[in-house]
Amino acid sequence: MPLDLRQRLSEFSYGYGITREVQAHLESIGLRPVPFLPSLLHEAEIGCDVHFDRPGVALLIQFKLGQELKQFRRSDTSKPAPAIEKPFWRFEVDTAEEDGQYDLLLKAERAGAEVHYVAPRFADWDRYATAFQSNEVLDNSLLIKPSEIDTKLRAQGESDGLHKVIYDTSRVYVCSTPKRVEESRIEEIARNLQVEMKEREELISTALKRVFDSFSQRRDIWRAPIEESSTDFDRILTQVQSEQIGRTPQQMVRARNLRLEDLRRTAKTENDAVFAAVGVETWAAGSQLVAVTTD
Repeated sequence: MPLDLRQRLSEFSYGYGITREVQAHLESIGLRPVPFLPSLLHEAEIGCDVHFDRPGVALLIQFKLGQELKQFRRSDTSKPAPAIEKPFWRFEVDTAEEDGQYDLLLKAERAGAEVHYVAPRFADWDRYATAFQSNEVLDNSLLIKPSEIDTKLRAQGESDGLHKVIYDTSRVYVCSTPKRVEESRIEEIARNLQVEMKEREELISTALKRVFDSFSQRRDIWRAPIEESSTDFDRILTQVQSEQIGRTPQQMVRARNLRLEDLRRTAKTENDAVFAAVGVETWAAGSQLVAVTTD
């Protein structure tokens, strides 16, 4: 029986521990990270501590609490099981949901942001508390880029949809057909940020605006063609999955732009408004925005 990590861990507490350690690590190498805080939206005048006139990169951290498993069961026995050892965990990503979590993250990464899923390699509060006290939450977590998932799925010819990320203490796979995925380390992420800022010399204000604009772009979502032998139910299900559930993409764009207009009314500057707009969009999807600049 899978153990739901949400029953043993708090996503809020886990996210705080991760953000705290990421911030400390980046500061230790001379960078200046400023996390977005939702409380910013309720201030009489929105102003943040980001140095918008300096080179920078938008960092997005997506927290994932999935399940700890005792046994791997294949839904399709024709596909091999991943080479995995106990303890191991899994979480799901829906790559087909337009304007969903994965969609926003992948578009942001393609727009130049540094984006990572982060998930725990432990399953209870006691182990988290121990890791938190010793500043080892990141060391006991998995970090992977959405683009890594996308690349491996495309290489296998997998259609977009609901996919599982399976990982143990040293390996990570994306399924349906298990494919090994490269994970990241905080040291590598920090080096990448330094290199990007030096090579691109792009102001953080420009980087944030491009990420915001990317949210309203349409990403190609690939679905396997319906076979001739498919039932009417299969066809109806595919049609429903291909339609936007809830608001249309056009309505999402309008709502996003209206939020930015509202933020402009109380923000000190246009850059403050854009930072808040990106922050609230990603925060609503469960992600932490960190504006990283040179110090």
